[in-house]
Amino acid sequence: MKYEELLYKLNKIGIALSKERNYEVLLEKILTEARSFTRAEGGSLYIREGQELLFLVSQNDKLPENKGLRGLRIPLSSNSIAGYVGMTGELINIEDVYKLPEGTPYKINLSFDQENNYRTHSMLLVPLQESGDQPIGVLALINAKNIAGEATSFDPRYEPLVHSLASQAAVALRNAQLHGELKDAYLDTIFRLSRAAECRDMDTANHLERISLYSTILAEEMGMSPKFVENIRYASPMHDVGKLGVPDSILLKPGKLTDEEFNEMKNHTIFGAKILSDACSEIITISEEIALTHHERFNGKGYPNGISGEDIPLSGRIVALADVFDALASKRCYKDAWSIENVVAHIKKESGQHFDPKVVEAFENCLERILKVREEYSIHKAQSI
Repeated sequence: MKYEELLYKLNKIGIALSKERNYEVLLEKILTEARSFTRAEGGSLYIREGQELLFLVSQNDKLPENKGLRGLRIPLSSNSIAGYVGMTGELINIEDVYKLPEGTPYKINLSFDQENNYRTHSMLLVPLQESGDQPIGVLALINAKNIAGEATSFDPRYEPLVHSLASQAAVALRNAQLHGELKDAYLDTIFRLSRAAECRDMDTANHLERISLYSTILAEEMGMSPKFVENIRYASPMHDVGKLGVPDSILLKPGKLTDEEFNEMKNHTIFGAKILSDACSEIITISEEIALTHHERFNGKGYPNGISGEDIPLSGRIVALADVFDALASKRCYKDAWSIENVVAHIKKESGQHFDPKVVEAFENCLERILKVREEYSIHKAQSI
């Protein structure tokens, strides 16, 4: 490939990496694009954590994916070539790892070849670093191939381009990390604010986390877009924020509510929608939608507006089932927890009545995942931490 064509390809790779915000996907994409760019048979990607490199991604056309290596930690030192590159920030291009010259300042562990009946020839190791900064990781490429697929070495003329690719990858990784940290902070803020409506009822200690995860699982099972899944994950914890407007005497009453009290409780859907209205954020707008509609019923007999079927937003239909499942399966100040068998039977019975049949079908298909979340976020565990 001509140098100009490589520059064009490098530019396209940089654009593609800059658009990816999912950290795990980005790691795979960086290695895939780097291998394609250099025609490497295999490769690995390491991310720096303190004074170690964390092995995260491995690809090889001739070997099955070895997930057992994921999580392996390598010290930043000359005891390994990856550790040396992560420590010094040097780019290293080796024609044959079995023929290193004397005085090489690093060691190469060839046990992987022996254990997998594999032969590593050429290697190109590139630090993942922004200009002048400490490397945040190391990209290791193995066994260069020419256009005919024959073994060759990594052409030194292209080292500056590979270095540039690694720098773009470092920027993309840093941005993805920051994006993830912002999302985590955003979700933490949502949970903290939403707890203001829930904290008066100690039986609902982990209710918000469970609703968020149940809703996420249901949306995934229904084949919704990643964007929808992410939105409902962040928006669903605010479904009951309107309870801020409900008196404690009603919210915490240990017995059955009077008709007047129940009508007052119903107003939490309207209070929540008002609190969340006129937002600029897409997630807050969906939160308003969920707050208003998560007590509507598929048959039109819910509240506050008695809408039915697909006139109820899908987000509201999903959270409606997640909320009822969690409410029935959890102990409250006014009732004991139902058995899971009885809860599941009730939800199936209410398919087409209270719940959207499509959401019920998804619930049945992913029940095992939902029960795992329920176990991980149980009230008793929360109290023992």
